[in-house]
Amino acid sequence: MKTDDLIAALSREVEPASRTELVRRVVLALVAGASLALGLLWLTLGIREDLLAAAVPVALKAAFAALATVAAGLAALRFARPGGRASSLAAFAAVLAGGLVVAALSLAGLAPGERIDAWFGGGFPSCIVRIPLLSVPVALLLIWAWREAAPTRLALAGAAIGALAGGLAAIVYSLYCPIDSVAFVATWYGVGIGLSAAVGALLGTRLLRW
Repeated sequence: MKTDDLIAALSREVEPASRTELVRRVVLALVAGASLALGLLWLTLGIREDLLAAAVPVALKAAFAALATVAAGLAALRFARPGGRASSLAAFAAVLAGGLVVAALSLAGLAPGERIDAWFGGGFPSCIVRIPLLSVPVALLLIWAWREAAPTRLALAGAAIGALAGGLAAIVYSLYCPIDSVAFVATWYGVGIGLSAAVGALLGTRLLRW
């Protein structure tokens, strides 16, 4: 058989990959991952008792995390196809950088003696550990979903997936977080989500291989 005939025979009934199936898996992974993260939060830390009274600051924390989640999700979808550039993560990086600017402006408006407490929340910012931990089940489920796609930039795809998982975990964590300082949230939530992206990059190189 000639080469041209062989190629024609192999490609005769090839169907394009189903985007619907990828979307279905991603939605399933996000819903299941968020449920697992919420369950872990409930079992280990609980929900803040004044949640209703603190609805506005909780909503603002969740909104910041949601911005990072959306930006990371758009980047992750771009990396689901072959190729993809590092610039796809620019919007996500801009959200985190914007958070640092907001934190700096917030601290500048405080008295010098109040800045440290406002920035660190009166102690070690444990959210930089808790957010990545809550993101693990979300990230693993998202990696399962992305294996249905065809990523080739595995580290970048993993970073975007990790950032998406971290953002979703940060939304969940805001239901517990007792610290409402703008500087604290804008800085350390961003760090926690960024660390989740770093972990995702490491996992992606191993778990997203075809």
